[in-house]
This record gives sequence, C-alpha cells and structure tokens, in this order.
Amino acid sequence: MVGSAEGFAGVAGTLAAAASATAYVVDYRRAPEHPSPAAEDDVLTAYEALLNSHNAAEVVLVGDSAGAYLLVRSLIKAKAKGIPLPGCVVLFSPWIDLELSGASVQAKACLDPFLSADKLKASTSAYLAATRQDPYTICEGDLRGFPVLLIQVGENEILLDDACTLARIAGAAGVHVRLEVWPQMFHVWHLFAPQLSAARKALTDAAEFIDKSI
Repeated sequence: MVGSAEGFAGVAGTLAAAASATAYVVDYRRAPEHPSPAAEDDVLTAYEALLNSHNAAEVVLVGDSAGAYLLVRSLIKAKAKGIPLPGCVVLFSPWIDLELSGASVQAKACLDPFLSADKLKASTSAYLAATRQDPYTICEGDLRGFPVLLIQVGENEILLDDACTLARIAGAAGVHVRLEVWPQMFHVWHLFAPQLSAARKALTDAAEFIDKSI
C-alpha cells in the first residue's frame, strides 16, 4: 500500500555493496488500486525475468514487512509451478499472518513505534477486499525445499511472533533457517542505517549470511 522502489534503493544498495552483488528493486503494483494477487504476481514475474540471465542458485531474494509476505507467497507459487528457487532468502521484520493471531500483536503494542493492529487490519482489508479472499497465512503453505533463510526481527515490534512462527514452520519443514531477534529494535530498523549503528550491523550480518550461503 505504501512505499516505492526508490525508497528502498538505499537499503538495497548498501546490502548489495556489502555482498558484492547487483541489486534489483521491484516496483510492484500496490493496493487498494491493485489488490491481491497483483503484487505477488509482479514479484514472481520479476523473479522469473532474473532467471533468464542468472542461475537460480546465485539469486538472493530480500523482503521486508509485507514485502516479505509477497516474497514467500511468490516462492510458494514458484515451487508449485516447478520454477527453480533462489539460493538464499533474507527477510527483515516479516509480516506473514494477515489474521494477526500472534500474541506479540497485543503484547508489544505499547513498545512498537510504527505499527499497530488497526493499521495492519486496514492494509489487509485493502489488499484482499476486492477479491473477497480470506486472509492467507504463510504457515499454511508448504515450505519444504525452500532455500536457506535468514530472518531478522526487532524485539519491540508487534510482528515478533510472525518472525518466530515462520522460523519454526520453516525449520520443521527441513529448511536451514537462522532467526535473529535484535534487542530493543523496531520494525525494519534497517532503513535507518545512515544514523543507526544497529541497522548498519544488521545489514552487514545479512551480507555475511548471503556470502556464506551462495
């Protein structure tokens, strides 16, 4: 619903430079003008385009917040279609449960400076309303065969349980997954890398994970 490819050029560029990679930022269609599954389809289309010139094992997909939801959903669809999966996936503060069933949604409400249940419910409604779909939780998907996965989440964000649940589900499916819970951090603190040392350290750690995985 919000944001732009240009707005994430800084984070993408910083991560790509640290990993000696080339970054592509997907300018996918947004709700409410383009409801589900437009954004998921755009992410999958962009990934398939990369495979025309890159080996899947050399591709890293990175998503944050709702973008992480789109990324994982797109990979579930790719697997169902027999499309080769990337070599590595990195998720920052992922939102995977559109039903907001995690206990941290309420438990961390007084600590999260950016997100609220009301904001997320409004986003879900806008994304799904036109299609009248029920909220789809990633936890219902089949993650077997997924690439190695790094999840970074802040201790003080209402989506903490989303990240922990995804790590648990992925691990149970046999996925090599690393979950990092960053003390006192907030939703997608990576965006504040120019000012925040913890953000720079998170991106550096993510780049190191990518280098070891590819």
